[in-house]
Amino acid sequence: MNDELNDPELQKILSKKANQILNSLKEKVEEPVKHLNSKNFEEFITKNKIAVVDFWAEWCAPCFILAPIIEELANDYPQVAFGKLNTEENQDIVMRYGIMSLPTVMLFKNGEPVDQILGAVPREEIEVRIKALLE
Repeated sequence: MNDELNDPELQKILSKKANQILNSLKEKVEEPVKHLNSKNFEEFITKNKIAVVDFWAEWCAPCFILAPIIEELANDYPQVAFGKLNTEENQDIVMRYGIMSLPTVMLFKNGEPVDQILGAVPREEIEVRIKALLE
């Protein structure tokens, strides 16, 4: 048994796997809400069964009220992917989804938009809609 643990090839594989696990945990801890842009948006909504996207802008005061609520939900619902998209920097996506008010929270299931919430709303309002998608 000890000889197996001293196998350099096995040690290499175990070390690589341990690093992969640590990196994935770091990503979750460091960034519960992923920053989205034109390059990663499509992959984000399609690779995650349920995705919640917060459309925001730096000049939008209600967006800053909503941001900590989105972060709390991201921590409480690890099975749901949460992202935020700066509307000023990603007009192509804003136009594609017809975003006209900020903040707008759009919920996607299997890559398709299924619900949206306008304005800085209480946590419970977003949570009810997330739970409905999880059922």
